[in-house]
Amino acid sequence: MCHEFVPGNAFPHYQLPDHTGTPRRLSELQGDDPLILTLARGHYGPKERQQHLDLAAFYPKIAVAYTQVATISTDDHHTLREFRASVGAQWTFLSDPERTVQKDLEIAEYTDPEHNPMIRTRSCSSRDSSSTAFITAIGSGAGLLSSTSGTTCSR
Repeated sequence: MCHEFVPGNAFPHYQLPDHTGTPRRLSELQGDDPLILTLARGHYGPKERQQHLDLAAFYPKIAVAYTQVATISTDDHHTLREFRASVGAQWTFLSDPERTVQKDLEIAEYTDPEHNPMIRTRSCSSRDSSSTAFITAIGSGAGLLSSTSGTTCSR
């Protein structure tokens, strides 16, 4: 699926239900702006909770930079709403219990196979040279990975 992440392209048209139950596409959420995408294994992880609290605190600076944010979690609808509210997030949370996006983007678990947090193994850039797409994997040992335009895929 990484071949779709090339400069000038939007994120793929994954359609997942958001925290209100409305089906949303990643490409629609991104629009013409850069997108910070986080993948979370669920509300129960204290590291993920802390990382989302930090992201929520930083969100006002992200928003003024014309950058979108979305979180994809394995939680069901009700738990997803609770997770979003508990961290004070102002961005869209999407539910992907089947881990479609994780599998398609080849984001594999290697630190905790029992709970299978989504740790990044691949990043791909998106959009044009004036904007950068970010893929963030939330989980044990993960961090923010930025992919620069002109780079199609890296491990």
